[in-house]
Amino acid sequence: MTMLVCADLARSRDFYRDKIGLRVGTNVPPHWVDFDLGGGAQLGLHPIAGGQTVIPGSMSIGFTVDDVDAVVAGLKSDGVAVITEPFDESFGRLAVVADPDGYPVQLLTPKS
Repeated sequence: MTMLVCADLARSRDFYRDKIGLRVGTNVPPHWVDFDLGGGAQLGLHPIAGGQTVIPGSMSIGFTVDDVDAVVAGLKSDGVAVITEPFDESFGRLAVVADPDGYPVQLLTPKS
């Protein structure tokens, strides 16, 4: 499980569910939200508590998408901040957007 500390679980849930397209597993904000990433992997959203805090840049997560340019264009039109516009690498085309708390989310379309 990868876990992000979030200021507002419902807002972050909506981002990862509605903008990134993840499937919600457990959904009990303001206490906990998690997503089933397949193969036993999960992304958990944890509220600020017990000395934990939101620290954007402390980690990065990434997802493979069919068309990074189209996904980024849609996210921009929904008001999502783009950290790095789509660009080409030897392994594919990628971009980085910010989740509601400012965590970087990498989006990759691999080369075929």
